[in-house]
Amino acid sequence: MAIPSMALARDDRLSGPITLGVIADLHGGLAVDADTRLDAFLKAMSMENCDALMQMGDFAFPNSKHQAFADEFNAAHDERIHVIGNHEFDFGLTRDDCFNAWGIEASYYRREVGGLCILVLDGNEKGSPNHRGGYPSYIGPQQQQWLARELEKSDRPTLILSHQPLAGTSAIDNAAEIQQLLEEHASTIVACLNGHSHVDSLLQISDIPYLHINSASYYWVGGKARMAYYSDPLFTTITIDPVTATLNVSASSSTWKDKSPKQIGYFESDNRPPESIVTPQIRPHHLSLFSKRADGASRRG
Repeated sequence: MAIPSMALARDDRLSGPITLGVIADLHGGLAVDADTRLDAFLKAMSMENCDALMQMGDFAFPNSKHQAFADEFNAAHDERIHVIGNHEFDFGLTRDDCFNAWGIEASYYRREVGGLCILVLDGNEKGSPNHRGGYPSYIGPQQQQWLARELEKSDRPTLILSHQPLAGTSAIDNAAEIQQLLEEHASTIVACLNGHSHVDSLLQISDIPYLHINSASYYWVGGKARMAYYSDPLFTTITIDPVTATLNVSASSSTWKDKSPKQIGYFESDNRPPESIVTPQIRPHHLSLFSKRADGASRRG
């Protein structure tokens, strides 16, 4: 599937193709077999030429009982990127617990990998005027100011990471506000990636692709069933190539371990995500990146 982005392409500030190993919503401490799913991810990534490994939140409870998850992940690569999810706050855990467990210093921050700028956001802030109950899902004013400054000074292709989606199903409370900010800098934004939703979805808003990375473990159906597990772990690699001006997402496919959401009647209730994105897979994508000329017109990269 090709979706055009207005991000910089054929950019000599990238050292070459950048490959990122990506896993989302492993749920160590909640998913019954999260440890074996992490092992499968790390084994697969050891055979890839990854420039960094990224976990997109809801990784594992950041406490001593589950420290092995972080230790194994961090030992697998010199370049690791951690995104804080909502379940990292379960049992009274805090951002400081994430900092200590994962070896990071802030909940939102900038990293550079091979010339690619990566901005990691924290969608767990309180203070939303539209809070609907449950876990906070909001990016507050101070973080917005930081994001605006980082985007303003960024002169290279930029990837935006967040646990909670910035668009689509389960989006943060102030998604429209953040989208407007990102739209102002669409010329440098390659894509926005998120976890949290446990769906496989790709959409485009104002020339920016928003990609939902499916859970490594399950889809949450609630009720007595609670979790509809995937038979095999889901994860992917994302490669950004400045020569071909493309972003490629590798496929990851499984089956439902037991009954599917459809078989238990999940979609018979209102306000469910489309059945097409509630699926035990990460679909492959081939996104063509475009560049803007100084006069504001667009062209193929």
